[in-house]
Amino acid sequence: MLNPSTHYQRLEAYYTPLLKEHGDEYRAVGWVTEHLQTIRFEVLSAVGDIRGASILDVGCGVGHYLDWLNANGFDGDYIGLEVQEPMVEIARKNHPKESFPQASFELGDFLNNSAVFEADYVMASGIFALTDLDLLRLTVKTMFDSARIGVAFNCLSAFTPRREPECFMFADPLEVFQFCTTLTKVLLFRHDYLPQDFTVFLYKN
Repeated sequence: MLNPSTHYQRLEAYYTPLLKEHGDEYRAVGWVTEHLQTIRFEVLSAVGDIRGASILDVGCGVGHYLDWLNANGFDGDYIGLEVQEPMVEIARKNHPKESFPQASFELGDFLNNSAVFEADYVMASGIFALTDLDLLRLTVKTMFDSARIGVAFNCLSAFTPRREPECFMFADPLEVFQFCTTLTKVLLFRHDYLPQDFTVFLYKN
């Protein structure tokens, strides 16, 4: 499995220049276009009726998913968890408590702090590009343990003919799906919305 310290170094090396160049916009968290980011949010949010639910957003970046949720009628509780301090600072600045009383942004490593966090739905969008498959498995299992109802996550797909940039992990969707069946037999797999992407929903019941 990818060493956690190596993973953090990868994250810092990749995202620090993007944050400096793009600030709080979608490019700062590695998305090519805002449209592609939005599509992933839409698909992720189809995991269930999340409008009044509690959500833990693992690897929340600068809080774009919360913005999308609020624009689409979300009135539940939201916790964004992010390991990179500059992103958390931006997220907190852009989402002050007086304007977003139902939301909080926390700095921390999910795998080392998972016992502290629990939510109806645990979500992750775009966090596995710089990991390996073993770290993905551990993270998804930990997400499932922290969820009361379900989990939703997306990942870049090895089925796409174009695998760029080379530093990203493009996972075998069937291998990921097979792993997810060891956690639950109630799940949904989607590979129909973008050629380079897939999403998995896992449910407790």
